[in-house]
Amino acid sequence: MPAVARINTDDVLSRTGSGFGCGSPMQTTTGAIGSPNVFVNSIAVVRQSDVVGVHPAAGCSTDTSGLSSYSSTVFVNGLGLGRIGDEYTSDNVIISGSTNVFAG
Repeated sequence: MPAVARINTDDVLSRTGSGFGCGSPMQTTTGAIGSPNVFVNSIAVVRQSDVVGVHPAAGCSTDTSGLSSYSSTVFVNGLGLGRIGDEYTSDNVIISGSTNVFAG
């Protein structure tokens, strides 16, 4: 089972760096808004439709991609839970998560 993703903490790989003005693959984080009341390791979890973090490269404008793949069996506030391997659209994939909490 993949590790659970937490907001503003876990890493996201932008495969093409196509975050609106970006030019190459880069790493960012999960976004800053997640569950208001479900936490893993004292950090709010990422859910379906939560937005990816800001792309750190110069010239990148805001990427508003929402989490589009997520658990089909674990729900948080009625939304699918984000985990390693889940994607914000097809360009941004979560590549890190909790070291001790996993979900199917």
